Amino acid sequence: MKSIVLPSPAKLNLHLRIIRKRPDGYHELLTLFQKISLADTICIRKSPQGFKLVTNIPSLETGEGNLITKAYRKLQQRFPDLGGVSVRLTKRIPLGAGLGGGSSNAAYFLLGMKRLFSLEIAQKELFSIGKKLGADVPFFLSGASQAMAWGIGDKLQKVPRGASLWFLLLVTEQGLNTKKVYQTLDWKGRPLSLTKEKRIARILRSFLERRRVWEASELVKNDLETPAFRLMPSIPNALAFLKGLGAPLVLMSGSGATVFAACSTRKEVLGLSKRLKEVPFPFRKVICHSL
Repeated sequence: MKSIVLPSPAKLNLHLRIIRKRPDGYHELLTLFQKISLADTICIRKSPQGFKLVTNIPSLETGEGNLITKAYRKLQQRFPDLGGVSVRLTKRIPLGAGLGGGSSNAAYFLLGMKRLFSLEIAQKELFSIGKKLGADVPFFLSGASQAMAWGIGDKLQKVPRGASLWFLLLVTEQGLNTKKVYQTLDWKGRPLSLTKEKRIARILRSFLERRRVWEASELVKNDLETPAFRLMPSIPNALAFLKGLGAPLVLMSGSGATVFAACSTRKEVLGLSKRLKEVPFPFRKVICHSL
C-alpha cells in the first residue's frame, strides 16, 4: 500500500461543564462529545524521504505549528527509521470553530500512518502521543461516535450509539482562539462535583439516544459560552435567533465560535434551515448528522 485516504470528522460538545481550575492554570471539565458527518479529508502518500503537508486553506499553518506535522515528529521519535510522507489535507471544518478540526486531523493522521506503515504501536501508546498533541485527540483516536470525557478531556468513557440526530450548524470563518477563551473565563465559583455532573450527563445522553431533544435541552450547558460571548458578541445573537425560530436544543460547541441546533429528524432540521432564510450575522449554515 503506497497511500491511504481517510475522512477526518468534526465533533460537537453536546454538554460542557468546567469542574475546577487547577493550580497549574489548566481547567478540568466534563463534556459529552459527539462525532458528526462534517469532515475533512486526509490523503497520506509514501515518499522517498522527508515530510510535506499541503492544504486547500492558504492561511493554515503547515509547518511545525500544525498538529499533523507535530504528530509526524512524535512518530519519528518513536520510529527513527520511519519513511517519508506527503500529506494532502482538504479542509471543510472551519478553523477556530470549536469543532475539533485540528485534533481530528492529528488523530486520523496517526491512525492512517499506523495502517500505511504497519506500525507496531499499542492503542495505549497512541493515546499517549495524542494526549500530548491536544485534549480532544484521544476522543478521535478512540473510534467512538459519542463519549463522555473528563479531566482535561483525555479521560474517556465510550457511549453506546443511540438514535441518529441532525444538526444545523452556524459557522463563521472568523473563529475563536481556545486559549484566549479560557483566559477570559472568570472563574470565581467552587469546584463542581464530578460525580454529580457525570450523573447529569448520563441522563442527558439517555434523552438524546431516544431523540427526546426537548427534555435534553433542559440539561445542556456550555460554561465557555460566557467568555466566548465577550470575545464575539454575534454568538449570543445567533443563539437567540435559533431559539426564536423554535429550535428545540441550541448550544455553542466547545470554545466557539460555532453554534448549533439539534433536531430529531432530517425533516425537522431542513424545516429549521428553510426558516433561516437570512442570518444577519457573520455565520453560514451547515446541515450534518451524528455518526
